[in-house]
Amino acid sequence: MARANIKIGQIVVQEGLIGAYRVVAVSPDGQTADIEKFDVSSQKSLGDPLRAVALNKLSPYKEDASQAAARIVREATTED
Repeated sequence: MARANIKIGQIVVQEGLIGAYRVVAVSPDGQTADIEKFDVSSQKSLGDPLRAVALNKLSPYKEDASQAAARIVREATTED
């Protein structure tokens, strides 16, 4: 995966894993990051962070139009 400028708080996907993750820390040398599973629909973190994940295995999360539409409908029809 092409290395993007990954920042703390950014939503990313990791090569080889399913789902979205939020970056919670980036190492001082910029080579690794701590990430936590993230539910895009509810905008909440799930579980404990994965530590020292190589940044070259991460890429920015991109939601296509059909995913966005499904998320918006789900958000509008479900209660917390």
